[in-house]
Amino acid sequence: MTAIFYISSQKSAELPPLPWGADKVLHAAAYAVLGVLSYLSFKKSGLNRRVIALSFLLAAIYGITDEFHQSFVPGRNAAVGDVIADALGAFLGSYTANAISIRKLQNSV
Repeated sequence: MTAIFYISSQKSAELPPLPWGADKVLHAAAYAVLGVLSYLSFKKSGLNRRVIALSFLLAAIYGITDEFHQSFVPGRNAAVGDVIADALGAFLGSYTANAISIRKLQNSV
């Protein structure tokens, strides 16, 4: 979360130019990592029921608040497309972590 916040706090002039659509891929990748880390945190805390939903919601809500935060950064703006990319990445990360966890459990039996 700290890395995402730091990058989203940078003025647009401080960021390198990206090809069209690359920012959405980067958003999805960052939030996929957040989804995985959230999943692992909730799973280790003993919250086994609905771990995938909790990890997705945490990451997706953080994406919404981060876009709001960006609206105050000079040269940056909040974009619905970024929120969608964040949520998609959060879902993919949470789902992938869950699938790997289930597979490991099945292989250990």
